[in-house]
Amino acid sequence: MPRQFKVTVNGREYDVSVLELTPGASAVSPAPTNFAPALAAAAPVPIAAAAPVAGTGDIVAGMGGVVVEVHCKVGQAVAVGDQLLTLEAMKMKTPIIATRAGQVARILVVPNQGVEAGQALVTIT
Repeated sequence: MPRQFKVTVNGREYDVSVLELTPGASAVSPAPTNFAPALAAAAPVPIAAAAPVAGTGDIVAGMGGVVVEVHCKVGQAVAVGDQLLTLEAMKMKTPIIATRAGQVARILVVPNQGVEAGQALVTIT
């Protein structure tokens, strides 16, 4: 027998029905008879809401994750190989390293912020 749950995803609530399987039970369940209106009303996240396109001088995230720490400041001179910030993904911390020398012009993220692969993190001019 399906169990009813309320799930919140990105601040939007959904009513869901979950069928608990026991050993030997079939994974095929009868079609639900009552869909929650929230499921039909949920709009997909537009692609435009994805990470902004990186420009010249931007250091980008190689993978999605969460910014743990920012190690640089606007105006700071950096050399190739300097650590700019630390990202965490799947409990692994990854240093984000300067791939060019110059001066930090913009820091586009803050600690505890989620980022996507390819998202601009720091701009070096």
